[in-house]
Amino acid sequence: MRRTILAVLLAAASLAASACTNYGGDLSGGAGLAAGRGSADGLRQIKVMDTAGMPSAFLTYGVQRGYFRAEGLDVRMQTSAGGAAAIPALVNGGLDVAGSNVVSAVIAMNRGLPVRMVGSGTSTSTDPERDFSGLVVPAGSPIRSAADLVGKKVAVNTLRNINDIVIDASMRKAGAAAPNARYVEMGFPDMAPALERGDVDAAMLIEPFLTTAVGKGMRVVGRPYSDTRHGLQIGTFLMAAAKAREQPELVSAFQAGVRRTAESIARDPDAFRAALPKIAGFAPALAAKINLPGWNGTTDRASVELIASSMRRLGLTDEPFDYDKGVLK
Repeated sequence: MRRTILAVLLAAASLAASACTNYGGDLSGGAGLAAGRGSADGLRQIKVMDTAGMPSAFLTYGVQRGYFRAEGLDVRMQTSAGGAAAIPALVNGGLDVAGSNVVSAVIAMNRGLPVRMVGSGTSTSTDPERDFSGLVVPAGSPIRSAADLVGKKVAVNTLRNINDIVIDASMRKAGAAAPNARYVEMGFPDMAPALERGDVDAAMLIEPFLTTAVGKGMRVVGRPYSDTRHGLQIGTFLMAAAKAREQPELVSAFQAGVRRTAESIARDPDAFRAALPKIAGFAPALAAKINLPGWNGTTDRASVELIASSMRRLGLTDEPFDYDKGVLK
């Protein structure tokens, strides 16, 4: 029997609490401060958790550039292993904002958890050739397109989540009449070695793992995010429903900081690339050539509703999603 997402989210609470880190600048020294306390310079201290890697690098960049400070916020960052892990801490009052993914957010709200989407996280490029994700196979594999993955073992980082939706779309676009790949859950760093050993037939990789794998001679046979929708919004920021309702000024300030950060990266992506070695630990040469995600600053309704409808079709949720209730403008 399929375990419910609610149980998964609650079990992840301890992971969310333990997987935290601090950065310099506005972020230093605040891991133990209570959420929402005022600081000496009049800024509001808030705790924000996002997924380690590119999602948390986005927020860290915005904080270090002063975009959240300009909105009156002193952001104290923590990182998590994944979007679902942050939701229990948000619901329990340990966080002001949690970065997650659209699938986990929709499931959580459809299960009755009192959270709301308040901003747009990671999106893919409107140009499929610059998609930061890809279905990868070894150089000598007979697999030539996503349609050839029927019945094959595909490595994914999470089961019954966004991978189901986007790989299904990629296989259908490539001509597979019955997209029924066999998913194997593993971490992104483990996927390329698993491909080399033959433990799996393909892997769903994101940057920087995608560029590293291609550099070793592996081939991209599909672009699942772009095959689902060009510019697909994958990430989102969540707040507890009660806090968002009672403190609209906090919602507006955080949204403005996200917009400023997104606009800055869109104007000068090279500056963001130059910051990645320090804020995300990427090698400078790798940071210079990876495909960057996009950040829109505002929630893309078409992406959220497409994902929600795909979730129902694939059995990831039984309920329709009420966008106007679940997403705050």
